[in-house]
Amino acid sequence: MNLEPLYGLRVRTPRLELRVPTTEELDALYEVAAAGIHPPEVMPFGVAWTDDLTRDGFLTYHRHTLESWTPESWKFDLGVWADGLLVGVQGFGADDFAQNHVVATGSWLGARHQGYGIGTEMRAAVVELAFRVLGAAAVTSSAFEANTASRRVSEKLGYRVVAHNTMSPRGVPQPHLEFRLDRDDWPGAPFPVEIEGVERCLPLFGAA
Repeated sequence: MNLEPLYGLRVRTPRLELRVPTTEELDALYEVAAAGIHPPEVMPFGVAWTDDLTRDGFLTYHRHTLESWTPESWKFDLGVWADGLLVGVQGFGADDFAQNHVVATGSWLGARHQGYGIGTEMRAAVVELAFRVLGAAAVTSSAFEANTASRRVSEKLGYRVVAHNTMSPRGVPQPHLEFRLDRDDWPGAPFPVEIEGVERCLPLFGAA
């Protein structure tokens, strides 16, 4: 499948640019992750990928994500640049989008870039992409109950908790929350969001 149109997609806010990283930029993104995302005693991800972080594994995961792309099942990780500096990833994906019109998100930020509102801004940017451009009916996210920062992003943007469950990324069950934001509950981003190059991508998303 020709994924070249994805590399022309740009989502911009006053501070941020989100786009698919090149091979060289993925290498730089690995360095951001390797510098630290969370304290070692904490695991904020459902899969404990940062416990076994290697350059080869990191690059292989990102390559495989794109190589396995189909319009029926897709996921990609947009690199996030804040004022020109690469700071993390905003994930975005869906299964059977043409039928259920639901997009799921996930993200991470390098530790030194946390606490400045970047997480909220980058999530709002892809929510705009989902609702305004792709015509999604809902956007979902999830977080461990103890992950206050992630929960606050969802709460600030109007998501509601729709399920309680547990996940065990390190073998110990932890309370976990599922969030959902319906299109009718989205007032729009609280800042301008510019989306460029998406028209050629629509068939890839199953949205054409």
